[in-house]
Amino acid sequence: MYPGKVGRDHLGLGSVSSDQILPTLSPGINVLTIHPRYFSFYVFLLDEYWRRDLPRSTAAFSRFYRPRECIFSIGANLCDQPEHDRVTTIVGTQKTEGIARQTLPTYDPGFNYIKSELGGYGLYYRSVMAELGVIYPGGPKPLPYPLDVPSERGKTLAAAFRRAIQSTRYYRDYFDHPDQPVPREVVQEYIHAACLCQLQCEDAPDRKLLLDTFLHGGDAQAAAARRETLCLFLDLAAQTDGSAVSQDAFRQLLLFGAEMGGATYTPQESVALTYRRWRLYQAREYYAFALNGLWWHLCDWGIAEQGDIRPLPIEALHEHIRLLLNFDSLAQQLGVAEPGLGPNASFARLLSWLRSTVGANEAGFDALCRLDAPIHEHRLYALAHDEVSNDPQIFVPAMLALLALTYLRFGMPPRWLEPDWPIAQMGADGRLSLDGFVKSLHHRLTRQALTIADVARWLYDEYIIQQHLMIATSKLPENTFRFQREGQRLRFVNLYNSLQFNDSRFEALSTTLHELGLCGDLQLAGHSLTADGAQLLSTGDLP
Repeated sequence: MYPGKVGRDHLGLGSVSSDQILPTLSPGINVLTIHPRYFSFYVFLLDEYWRRDLPRSTAAFSRFYRPRECIFSIGANLCDQPEHDRVTTIVGTQKTEGIARQTLPTYDPGFNYIKSELGGYGLYYRSVMAELGVIYPGGPKPLPYPLDVPSERGKTLAAAFRRAIQSTRYYRDYFDHPDQPVPREVVQEYIHAACLCQLQCEDAPDRKLLLDTFLHGGDAQAAAARRETLCLFLDLAAQTDGSAVSQDAFRQLLLFGAEMGGATYTPQESVALTYRRWRLYQAREYYAFALNGLWWHLCDWGIAEQGDIRPLPIEALHEHIRLLLNFDSLAQQLGVAEPGLGPNASFARLLSWLRSTVGANEAGFDALCRLDAPIHEHRLYALAHDEVSNDPQIFVPAMLALLALTYLRFGMPPRWLEPDWPIAQMGADGRLSLDGFVKSLHHRLTRQALTIADVARWLYDEYIIQQHLMIATSKLPENTFRFQREGQRLRFVNLYNSLQFNDSRFEALSTTLHELGLCGDLQLAGHSLTADGAQLLSTGDLP
């Protein structure tokens, strides 16, 4: 066995969000493709390469590409345009920001700004540019081209970017001489026209073309889903104008229609179904957090009990968890009346207690358990982060309560027939779908009376231990095991474990909207819609 690796996504829950749900909701915009203008810049470099009599190989394209992206990266870190206030995630910035700050008289295009042979294009943007129809992928046969080629849409984008920078000294005098140092003032003049931030300007030659690409590029069904999500974000931007929206606030607005800072959101009818799909995504994130939290505690307990030295009985784990299943300490921490619930109490009593905190019956719970409720998902999530390293008597009951809230919201069979429910079914292929959890728990509760300890045992046996072993095995030869089973015992591995949400693509989507000129920056208080943004929200599309 190879040495253990830190790894990530140890229950396989994150990959369902990143590989299934989010590509369905926001195809062509992912966590690392933040800036739309990179589409223009990269296809411009590709088009310039094909316009020259150069060898048609990836190695030759890399030699052409790297010095030009290096200067772009340095320039983006030098940019002082007013629109550049919050531009982040510039490709290569870990190395180029430092030399940009040195205010050197010239900059070397041959500076080793990034390890990847094809920089940000190869690492991040190539796949989504192909998905949106900006390039035709090339490579070994049976692909028709030896390397990527601009599509017709891509050539139009490249020409528009060329118009933006064609009068700069860099393009006229240095672009074709990548071995020559570029004076600082030349880089600055170039980036004032070329920078990622300048797409926000109404007169940017490539803005309308990029807007059309994001609204209509690629597969028609995927483009429709992308438009629907962009409209949802515009509706949210319009209703929260005056309040800065962070990713954390975005999560709260999705599930509760409100966030701790005071902003509220009620989706208009035209985006209601898209909102419900995104809401199910966020509900699943809380569900995944709770399961990952229980896994995190198992690993922490195993190392504390020296399970990395000799294997520990699985029954000892269940007894340890059983001793933690008293909900009075959690209630005290939350400022609510103690329920008197211990491990032998029925799980139905736990559900009844949670319903009683908002005065709801089964059918009305989801509507009444909002952000002002005494107990809700985000409060338990925040509490887990406060208590994660110190008090398992609060942490473990909090994670069980979080899962119980998930069941109360979505465990009614009529809910499973609604048109947004396919989002909850994603992950059914061995990745612990939300649908599978609520249906399995519903079946168990209707078949027999279960105690809280019974449910905890079921979760640890099937959703934590069995799932981690299956996921870690699937990653071999990479060794990401945190424990391995030896009969009825577990042997643990002492490696770092994190506990957090996966990225929701909020930054990528909100930045895309802002830089395409559809609204202000959602992460600033003022983010009103532009005329284009208002029209897109009103009609669902732009001509």
